[in-house]
Amino acid sequence: MNLRVFKKDIDFLTEDFLSDALISMGFAKDESKREKILDIINEAIDLRDDTYSKINHPESGNLKAYYRNTTEEFLKSLDALCEKLGEAIK
Repeated sequence: MNLRVFKKDIDFLTEDFLSDALISMGFAKDESKREKILDIINEAIDLRDDTYSKINHPESGNLKAYYRNTTEEFLKSLDALCEKLGEAIK
C-alpha cells in the first residue's frame, strides 16, 4: 500500500466521522450530551494524530505487517468511536 494513499484514507475517514459528530452535536439539546460528543471528537483527532505518528515513524522489522496492523488498529478504533458516538446521542 502506498503511504500517501493510506494517509489520505485516514484523513477521509476521520473527516467523515467528525462531520457526523458535529451534525450530532448540532442536534443535541442536552449540554451533557454535547460535552460527551466533544470528548469523542477530541478522541478522533488524537487517533488520527497517533496513527500519523505511527506511520511516519515505523518500527523496524517487517514493514508490510506493521502497516497492515496499524491499518487494522486504526479501523477498529474508529469503529469503536462510532459506537461510542451512537451511545452518546441516544
